[in-house]
Amino acid sequence: GLLTLAFETALSADVDAEKKSKAALELSKAAGVSGMIGGQVMDLANEQKTATLDEIILTEKLKTGALIKAAAVMGCIVAGATEEQINAAQTYCENIGLAFQIVDDILDVTGDEKMLGKPIGSDSENGKSTFVSLLGLEKSAEYARRLTADAKSALNIFGDEGDFLSELADKLSERKN
Repeated sequence: GLLTLAFETALSADVDAEKKSKAALELSKAAGVSGMIGGQVMDLANEQKTATLDEIILTEKLKTGALIKAAAVMGCIVAGATEEQINAAQTYCENIGLAFQIVDDILDVTGDEKMLGKPIGSDSENGKSTFVSLLGLEKSAEYARRLTADAKSALNIFGDEGDFLSELADKLSERKN
């Protein structure tokens, strides 16, 4: 129901029709088989095998990152952003989306069950391929830091208006739950 509500909300917005249709197209690509749904299918397929790092990266870019990126691109479209600004927003979102998932994988190993609100170690118990299982804790943390730095760097085009998003990237990478 929420998936359909997203389209209803986007298409009901009080926005110029051309911008609205471009934004809704972004949402449909991000939600469909080349986005979130495709990533979920890959995630299920990855449970049946040991996935490669490239497969995990693609899965997470589609599953988590596609909707984060769509939200930013839709906002850029409605605001009348330039292609360069849209590309910067996409780069930012791709990087924080992947960093978010890596931190999630790290917390599944090192986190506090009470703070997370879910059992620790469930990925390992289920034999799930994760960034941590493939790279180890330290390399995973290093990768998340690099992605966060790349995300923040992409915001330079926005000047001071990107400060909030830069702080958000830091908070997401440093989270404990």
